[in-house]
Amino acid sequence: MTNITRRIGHAAAVSALAAAGVVGFSGSATAGTNGQQLVFHDGLGSVYSIKVWGSNQNGQYVEHCFNTPATDTYLAGWWWKGYVGLEGFSGTGCGGQQIVVRPSLGPVPEQQAGDWFTIGV
Repeated sequence: MTNITRRIGHAAAVSALAAAGVVGFSGSATAGTNGQQLVFHDGLGSVYSIKVWGSNQNGQYVEHCFNTPATDTYLAGWWWKGYVGLEGFSGTGCGGQQIVVRPSLGPVPEQQAGDWFTIGV
């Protein structure tokens, strides 16, 4: 086997492994086709956690508390569609004083080009 043949074979093997890695680690939800992940925008600058409730990608009612340490916090791993509500708190872990309640935000689209839909106060 010549040196060039080995290099071509090695390059093909590396490319195949890279492609398999991308396919193997892709998430179960497809971007923007059955609900969206949320980005929380804290326009008040004083909301350190939020509780979000509404329908998930399967149409089931869910709620979850998220810490929101930044002005824009990506709430990854949770997919929503339709109207969602949120409560904002002055402390982490949905503790402290309740600062804001937004019972009907959205609607979060079931389908869109990207993964993220912004909600906020």
